[in-house]
Amino acid sequence: MYREIQYLLESSKKGDGKAKEALLSKLHPLIISSIRRYYNRKEEYDDLIQEGYETILSAIDYYDPARGVHFLGYVKARLKYLYLEKHKQKQVLSLNEPVEGGEFIDLLEGDGWDPIDLIIYKEEIQALQEGINSLPQRQREVIILYYIKGLSMEQIAKKLGISYRTVANTKTIAINKLKKIMVK
Repeated sequence: MYREIQYLLESSKKGDGKAKEALLSKLHPLIISSIRRYYNRKEEYDDLIQEGYETILSAIDYYDPARGVHFLGYVKARLKYLYLEKHKQKQVLSLNEPVEGGEFIDLLEGDGWDPIDLIIYKEEIQALQEGINSLPQRQREVIILYYIKGLSMEQIAKKLGISYRTVANTKTIAINKLKKIMVK
C-alpha cells in the first residue's frame, strides 16, 4: 500500500488530477480516524472531512522527501495538528441552541431581572412618571403623598388643609387619569 501511495503522490506532484483523487480516497480512513481521535464532533463531520482533504492537498504541495519523513507520517501529523487546533478555536454558542428540554437560554439563571422584563419595567416607570407629571398640581401632590411617601388619606388631608372626602375624590380622579394615560 505504501508503494501505491508513493506512486500516487509522485503523480499528484506532477499535476495528475486523477492521482490526487485516488490519493484522497486512499487517505479518507486516515482523516476519519484523526477526526475521531482528536476532534470528535459528529455534527461537524462533513466540514472536518473537507478540511482534512484540504490539508492533504496542501501536504502534497509542501511535502519534501529530503527531510527523511514518510509522506503518511507527514500527513498524519498535519491532520493531528489540524484537529487539535480546533479545540483552541473559540466556540460560539447561540443562546437559542436547541438542548434537551428547550433552548440553551432556558437553562441560564440570573440573579436579577430578565432583560426583557427590565426593559418593560423601565418603560412603564417612565410612562408613569410622565403621567404623574401631566396631572394637575393638587392631584399630583395627593398621588405622591399617598403612594410614594406612604401617608394615609387623613394625614394628607391635615397636611394640605382639605377634607378627607376631597383627598379621596382627588385620588380617585388622578388614578383614573393615570389609567387612561398608561393604557395608551
